[in-house]
Amino acid sequence: MSKRPLEIRRLNTCTFDQALQIWNEGFQGYFVNLNLSLDGYIARFNNDGLSAKDSLVAFSDGKPAGFLLRGIRTNNGKRVAWNGGTGVSPAFRGRGVGRVLVEAALRVYAEEAVDLATLEALSTNDAAIALYQKCGYEIIDRLVFLEHHGPLSREFSNRAASDSYSVRVVSPASVASLPFYVAAVPWQAQWQSLLNNGWGLIVSDAGGEDVGYALYKKTFAPEGRLASITLYQCVAAPGNNHAENILARALQEVYAPLDLECRRLTHNLSKTKELVCRILTEAGFTTFIEQVHMARTIEAS
Repeated sequence: MSKRPLEIRRLNTCTFDQALQIWNEGFQGYFVNLNLSLDGYIARFNNDGLSAKDSLVAFSDGKPAGFLLRGIRTNNGKRVAWNGGTGVSPAFRGRGVGRVLVEAALRVYAEEAVDLATLEALSTNDAAIALYQKCGYEIIDRLVFLEHHGPLSREFSNRAASDSYSVRVVSPASVASLPFYVAAVPWQAQWQSLLNNGWGLIVSDAGGEDVGYALYKKTFAPEGRLASITLYQCVAAPGNNHAENILARALQEVYAPLDLECRRLTHNLSKTKELVCRILTEAGFTTFIEQVHMARTIEAS
């Protein structure tokens, strides 16, 4: 690294092409392929609530060395920041660029009255987890990505007493108004991240009481074919003795039509959601990624 200190700039001072180049170089050789086109990169900002003004780029002697993407929102009465990706270009790895970026972001969080800083990291990325822990982050949850290809089993479709529950499809914001909505989840599973192309559903019992909900997305192939369905949250009202039936009914609706050939997924599903995980694994879902959810309380500067 140059003897001169790194220069930290805001991402909105870069061109689109520079920002994309920094992203793709920063994730070269990563555990999963995160290479993006320019359209895909721009869509990521829109879909995930990221801000070019709030995101940071490190420069060394005028050359981009790494980046840290950020988003900030109010969630459950707290001002929450999310690290939506940190990457270092191969030529600058092993030189402390990542730590400089994380520490710079934390200083900005304090200046901007952020209450809580959050992020996710692959469970196998020991170096990144260690870096974040050195910067004060702690692991608060363990997350799983499950997937299933092809139609779902008859056992899955028969699991809930369907006649006992009704389901209505609603906006993600409507789900957030439920008294048992869970706000303390990873950034992309919060209702705000699903406003552009996500859906919510609410499960009601025979008496009309709302007893469960789910948040999910559907993606379509260019010819209009349903390509994938991704579950972000699936929750039953606390204390309900029929939680398993409620969850199964919600999952039936999320992943319908069950006889359709498509990819069905979960995204950053907490391992503490044991009933949901069990229903899905018994239906043939398998794990393909695991992450840790990390957070750090920010003290005002």
